[in-house]
Amino acid sequence: TVWCCTENIDANERKKINTVLNSFGKTVFVDDESFIDMSTSISGSGPAYIFLLMEAMVDAGVHMGFSRETATTLVHHTLLGSTKFAMETGEHPAVLRNSVTSPGGTTASAIYELENGKFRTVIKDAIWACYRRSLEMGGQCSQVGPNRAMTPMNEISFGGDTHTSVNSHHPVQPPVGEMGVESSFDKSR
Repeated sequence: TVWCCTENIDANERKKINTVLNSFGKTVFVDDESFIDMSTSISGSGPAYIFLLMEAMVDAGVHMGFSRETATTLVHHTLLGSTKFAMETGEHPAVLRNSVTSPGGTTASAIYELENGKFRTVIKDAIWACYRRSLEMGGQCSQVGPNRAMTPMNEISFGGDTHTSVNSHHPVQPPVGEMGVESSFDKSR
């Protein structure tokens, strides 16, 4: 659970709140409320991403000839063991992946296919889409992240409604001169 509170909550009250929230699982306190929408895109919606990966892995196992029960058991324990190992070692995921990938081996072949299919890009784009939707649902400007430009106006429209824009901590300028797009940054000079 990612949580924050207003400044009028003292340290003792924060400790009590943290104790209650910790009874449900791991908590992360953030000073800036904007991290709540960000966390939605990773840990709030994250289980659905993992379940989709599990589903694809189980289906591939069944396609190869395993029973659905056996394929499911293999996938569950692969994800469980990998997650526990990552948490226990504290190593960066790239280090862990490299430690189980032999040059020219079976895993290297699978990683090649995942990278060729833009696996990382699809995952990152999905997380950004979730974050933007979370902002929209909260009535905030969703023009954040890769390939998004900040609106120079104080108000923006989406979904037929007009909303006050919020300054983004992810300002991204559009490509200047490409496809006739002129940057608002250039206009203000």
